[in-house]
Amino acid sequence: NNWAAGRKFSPGGKPIVANDPHLDSTLLPGPWYPCGLITPQIRAVGVNIPGMGGMAIGRTEHIAMGGGANAYGDTQDLYVETVDPSKPGSYLEGNQSIPFEVIEETLKIKDKTAPGGFRKEKILIRLTRRGPVISGVMPGMQTDRVISMRWSGFEAQAPSIGLEGLMECRTVSEVRRVLKDVNQIALNFVFADSQGNIAWAATGKLPIRSQIQGLVPHVVKDAQDNWTGWIPWEDMPHEINPARAWLGTCNHLTVKKNYPYHYTSAIASSYRYRRLIELMDRPAKISVDDHWKFQRDTVNLMAQKIAPIMAQALVAQADTEKLGQILKDWDFSDKANSAAPTVFQAVYRDFALLVFADELGPELANNMLRIWYFWQERLQKMVLEGTSSWFDNINTDDRKETRDDLFRQAGLNALEYMRASLGDDPAKWQWGKVHRHEFLSPIRRTGVGKEYLGGGSHPSAGSGETLYRGIYEFGDPFKIKISASLRMVVDMADPDKILAVLPGGVSGRQFDPHTTDQIEPFMNGEKVYWWFSDRAIKKHTGHTLTLNPQ
Repeated sequence: NNWAAGRKFSPGGKPIVANDPHLDSTLLPGPWYPCGLITPQIRAVGVNIPGMGGMAIGRTEHIAMGGGANAYGDTQDLYVETVDPSKPGSYLEGNQSIPFEVIEETLKIKDKTAPGGFRKEKILIRLTRRGPVISGVMPGMQTDRVISMRWSGFEAQAPSIGLEGLMECRTVSEVRRVLKDVNQIALNFVFADSQGNIAWAATGKLPIRSQIQGLVPHVVKDAQDNWTGWIPWEDMPHEINPARAWLGTCNHLTVKKNYPYHYTSAIASSYRYRRLIELMDRPAKISVDDHWKFQRDTVNLMAQKIAPIMAQALVAQADTEKLGQILKDWDFSDKANSAAPTVFQAVYRDFALLVFADELGPELANNMLRIWYFWQERLQKMVLEGTSSWFDNINTDDRKETRDDLFRQAGLNALEYMRASLGDDPAKWQWGKVHRHEFLSPIRRTGVGKEYLGGGSHPSAGSGETLYRGIYEFGDPFKIKISASLRMVVDMADPDKILAVLPGGVSGRQFDPHTTDQIEPFMNGEKVYWWFSDRAIKKHTGHTLTLNPQ
């Protein structure tokens, strides 16, 4: 998720807040519900999650807020439990035997072969004092050990998520006080007020751990709690009115090395935030239009580091020379009509498999590589250094492979499997032909008729490493799975409107024209305005629905 706020940009000297949350935006309608709430006390326009109180993203007369960016604060731990050998229904904490609490649930599962189209399945959930047993249940948790999970969000649950108070705030200080009660999930919120202040704050209730980090499962040996307390709210990551006059978050690591607590061990790669710095640190004033363009910026800083090395390896071999030349001529921008992003992504994806699969095995390597944040910057460091022992294939005793050997082999592999979809000429492998955004109706996700109920398939620029985000699953290249679920820019100096576009439109009703009418603006960058003032709303009203309570 990309969020930015600046207080030196608009002509009125008031802040601009830009929001670009990333979620699975392939389904129609999308995750956000657009709404305007106008009462004698409140005027708020923006979006929220259906069924949730308040407004997560948008503006009032006094504040603008961007909420929902994952801060990746570490709120979970796994525990290795020991089943009491003399009492299989109990677990051990030292010498103390404690019975599992058991909950029985009945699931109703759609099944065409069952009477009524559904079958019922009973499951038993075992609970420890730390949380439920998830081994054998959660994907990737197939193990003979008994693994339980603890989550601070569960322990921090309250009657309210805590966002309702945002609409009544008038200053960034008041917003921060409201966010103190948003404890169930670790999110980055960027916000500004009409007085010219900007701020950012991370939410969530994060534990203080006795073992410093929660990177690996904690083996339970006794009854001692390894969570010794909670990070105090005043010490949670935040910033108000920084000297450089802007702030932003891109799921990146927001705490410094001297931060006194463990915050996270899994965080977004820094490419998007580094690009945001390049754009926002320019000396010229930055306008609403600039913020809108930044959200569609396609410069790939990961490729900028790696592609020249990859190109040099590929041009050295006749059968991969053409791939290398395409990369040598590239400006490192992931444009939809360019072949270079396709070559880079295809070769680098296969290169990563070649690096790790011989040591880890194909299944474990694929499980690791599907989590982009875990390996991208680590592998980049290995590529830049050029001498990692991981480059040698342990299955070939007669030779020692190098980094460039693996790049060349990955190039050959890419030529082989990309031919089926894009042909023999890599120069014609346009990124937009494979990197596509398909909008689907949940009524018909696959098969005949999906194109009539959905919003079609569209070529898309960007990648997982650019501000113009389009993430594909490692095991299913290159179709977009996650992208911006909303683009919004709020200028607090503009009393009439905000700039916003939803990829799926603003209606959830099938065949309503407003279910899909924002897809084209979302894909081509056209500006769409949502109206804020009474004057602007009245001027642009197309239809009015009045609900009279009985």
